[in-house]
Amino acid sequence: MLVVTDLDRTFWGLDCVAPEAHLEALAELEAAGHTVLAATGRRLRNISRLFEQNGLELPAVALDGSIGMDFATNERFHRIAFDSEALWKLLDLLDAHGIRPCLYIDDRGEPGGDVVLPESASSEPSHLRFLDEDVNHGLSPADVEDDVLELVLTGLPSDLAHLAAKEVHLRSLGIARVDEPDPLYGGSRLTVSPPGISKVSGVEAFCRWKGLDIDFAAVGDGVNDLELLEAASISFAIAGSYASQAATPDHIIPPPEQSGWATIPKLVS
Repeated sequence: MLVVTDLDRTFWGLDCVAPEAHLEALAELEAAGHTVLAATGRRLRNISRLFEQNGLELPAVALDGSIGMDFATNERFHRIAFDSEALWKLLDLLDAHGIRPCLYIDDRGEPGGDVVLPESASSEPSHLRFLDEDVNHGLSPADVEDDVLELVLTGLPSDLAHLAAKEVHLRSLGIARVDEPDPLYGGSRLTVSPPGISKVSGVEAFCRWKGLDIDFAAVGDGVNDLELLEAASISFAIAGSYASQAATPDHIIPPPEQSGWATIPKLVS
């Protein structure tokens, strides 16, 4: 069976270090013939560093479904970017609310960085500091209008984040999600993906690439995992998480700090 797992607050905690029990459970699943696919909101560059840190070489659906890559072979199996005309309408809409988001782009594996910032980006300062090593300061939004995979802004007031998300949906300009409270930066996090994109669409692309039936188990905790859990044959939500309350998972497992992911091999066998 295909097992699809979120990473943050699911496979690892806020320290981004996978518990040894989780690594052993992953090896057990693979030894039993299961395929494990990561599905995360993180960027490919960021995933690459964390996978190396944890000794992992998994296939991954990144940026909530906008792009996918197998980190064992560096093959890309999926990519959906914003239409350039829709992107500028979206940026204008957000700018009218004083929101100037970070642009996460497809850097095509080239040096330079996979983040582009507009003038006076309005994301939370510590988020901008975190991104700095991956920001391509030589590019502007106009230079990458065909390669934008997701828009992200942190530290927003809740009412503003939800208002912006509602307007994005009303104009069919993308899939907007509000994650709150943001565990790293506080306030509300607004992400906007191209229309029709979700972790599920990324999983479907992976299944087509591998010639697999679209039948999977899924593990997650956040607002960007809800569709994934609903589409799964077997669903696992992290105890106390947003997903454990907003979805109807088959199983609720303990958080990474209590090695909850280690229970999965017995539950999918």
